[in-house]
Amino acid sequence: MKKVLIYGSGQVGVMVAYILSYQDSVEIIGFVDDDPEQMGQEHAGLPVLGNASLLPKLREEGVTSAIVTIGNNRMRGRLANHLTEIGFDLINAIHPTAIIPHKASIGRGVIIGSGVNLYVNPIIGNNVFIGPGVIVSHDTVVGDNVLLSVGSVIGARVDIERDAFIGAGATVMPPGWGKEARLRIGENALVGVGAVVIKDVPPNAVVVGVPAKILRYRGIKDD
Repeated sequence: MKKVLIYGSGQVGVMVAYILSYQDSVEIIGFVDDDPEQMGQEHAGLPVLGNASLLPKLREEGVTSAIVTIGNNRMRGRLANHLTEIGFDLINAIHPTAIIPHKASIGRGVIIGSGVNLYVNPIIGNNVFIGPGVIVSHDTVVGDNVLLSVGSVIGARVDIERDAFIGAGATVMPPGWGKEARLRIGENALVGVGAVVIKDVPPNAVVVGVPAKILRYRGIKDD
């Protein structure tokens, strides 16, 4: 039985707890959360054990695996790297209703919600969160720490660079049907809820609307 720690006790953490409950080989010991108000709380029947200072002790007690469930993309990536550095293995949480092709390339620390459909030849990086009902079409590349919100549709041959955020119900489609037609979502870009993206999005850009247009650019401290 693999002892697993969930880092983050918010909504995503609870969702991951339910996903992992389908795996008989996993024992979830509880949550770690740096919010003082969460200390001593319980979510999905699991305790919040403490904050990050507890990690070395848990590792010594034989907790070998973890997954980070923080919504902020860059923070999720940083915490995942820290856990790896101190000896935790990052596991994936994939809902049993998700459709995953046999030759999919999926990194570590990945969360895939219910009803997700990944088509042929997807490449999914580390610490990616794919929400319920998301569709990722063929030959698409999703970089590290990306978040694809519930119900978003990612067309074929899309390159989503690290730390990008795709809002709920957004549609991202390349500008053509040929093999050479690809669309790029730049690093740390944010695609708004319900937006329709039909051309490249620069790094750090916030785009909204139908068709999507640049609203502003994100600063380094933006979520």
